[in-house]
Parts: sequence; C-alpha cells; structure tokens
Amino acid sequence: MHVISTGSRALDALLLGGVRRGLLYCIFGASGSGKTQLCMQLALNYARSSDRARVFIVDAKGDFRPERIIEMYNAGMDKGAGSGGGRGGRGGIGGGGGIDMERDGGSSKYGNTYTRYSGDGDSAYYTDINTVMSIMDRIYVERAYHVDDIFNLLSNIDSMYYRYDHGGVLFLIVEDSPSLFRLEYGSKSAEGHFRLMRLMHDLALRAVLRNTAVIVTNGVTSSARDGYGYVDSTTTTVAGSGMDEEEMQIMDRSVSMFAHFKVRLERLSSRMVDGSMKGMDGSVFRAILLQPLAKNNTALFKIVERGIVDI
Repeated sequence: MHVISTGSRALDALLLGGVRRGLLYCIFGASGSGKTQLCMQLALNYARSSDRARVFIVDAKGDFRPERIIEMYNAGMDKGAGSGGGRGGRGGIGGGGGIDMERDGGSSKYGNTYTRYSGDGDSAYYTDINTVMSIMDRIYVERAYHVDDIFNLLSNIDSMYYRYDHGGVLFLIVEDSPSLFRLEYGSKSAEGHFRLMRLMHDLALRAVLRNTAVIVTNGVTSSARDGYGYVDSTTTTVAGSGMDEEEMQIMDRSVSMFAHFKVRLERLSSRMVDGSMKGMDGSVFRAILLQPLAKNNTALFKIVERGIVDI
C-alpha cells in the first residue's frame, strides 16, 4: 500500500491522493485542531491494510489513545453494516492484555466473535476480537519524555526495520516533538535548533531511502510582527503597540525546511462553512496546504465517532 487514505476524499485530494510512502509530512495546528485524530485514523487505515504493515508512533505529548483507534474501527464496522444500532464499542489495551468491549445493550459471545445488539434486541454487527487485536498488534507506541528519548526510539525502529525484512515499519509518526526541543533548549537556542534540524534531516532520509511515510505533528505559538515584517516570538502584543499577533508553528524554520508537505489544520465554527448549518456539533475542520504550493490548497472535513469523514 503506497498511499494511505485519510478517510476523507477532500483531504486525500489535497494531499494528491493521500499520505504517500517516501515523503515527510509536517502537520501542525493549535490544540484541538485534529492532528492526533488524523494520525490515529491513518495508523488504523495502514495497520488494517496488510498483515505485514507496521506503524511506529513516537508520542511526545501523551495524547495517543489506543482505545480511540478501536472505537474508530468498531464505529466504521457499524456504519458499513448500515445498522441503526448503538454507538461503536470502546476498548482498552494494556501491556499484552485483552480488550474490554463495552456495549449499549446485551451481548453474547460465540468463540472469539462478539455479537453487538442495539437496545431493541436487533443484531448490530459482529466484532472479531482476534481481528481487532491483530490490527492493534501492528501499531507500536512509545512515549518520549526527553529529546534524547526520541533519538533512542528511532534506533529501535532501525532494529525493527531489519527484523521484518525491510518490509515492516513503513509508516512512522512523531507527535509533537518540537515542543520537547523548545522545553529543553528554548525557542532561540542554537543547539536546540541544530538538534531539531538533525532529527528532521534523519526523518527525511528515512522517508526517502526506506520508502517510509513519515508524519511529524507540531503545535503553534503566538508571535509578534511589527510594521517592518520582523517576527519576535518572545514579544507579547499590547493594544496600540503597532504589533500584530500571528500564529506560527513551533520552531518553524528548523521543521519546515526538510518537509515535503506542510499542512495546517484548523477547527472551524459551523457558521463558517458556506453559511450553512453543516457540522452543528462543531466538528468541522479545515486543512490548508502550505507546501508545496497549489491552486486549490484547502479542504474541509469532519471528525466523528468513526474517524475522518467528508462533510
């Protein structure tokens, strides 16, 4: 599978078909803009595509939730079955532990297959526990608390790469790593920028030389821009100071210079979508393609229980 679908046709079109192996993607946005949800959707879509698929996630923020991936999977099955039954079940994954499936109504178990029922007793869909666990076993998640942890974890990926005959870890996600660099070194530290550039350079090489899809997510920080276009991320804007506040991604230049694709995510109010009442639950998002340059550089999508969908 050389192209990983996001689940949204509009977002796939913006990314020229989806997330491609051999490229480095930088996806950034404010908190709640859908970065982690998008990464979990992509991880699920790739992990379920093949028994040989392996996804490695370096989580520097702690927002990754395996039970959310299981929820996406179950809700997607529910939607695919065309049932009006209850919401998709949730599950939790421990270190080698089982999955605890919650249900809206009663349930019965036959071997390794659970039958979910809606409140009126109608069968909703079948969930094969072995299938769910097999998919989750292909997704490796490691928590990074320090900058050195990130580099050490990448060394572990190297060993996995050779363990699976160069065909295993073909999708790598590094969540919110620039925040760790800023926390340890500060936003203006030359050493911090140098080590971050080293990381991004290494990730770009991995993408190209090992034909791996790599995603780096990042947050945003407020900067002050004066009338001459000078940006100072340490300045606090004051009314009447002649400085305009602007949001940019954390340690932007050190991250962007190595990315093949640069995408900004934003959460929109439902009233901002063509003046219609779409997305009254407030789950409408916008993706803006900043790099490479494109004529049609925006896409709208929603995040629902089953994941990323078109509005």
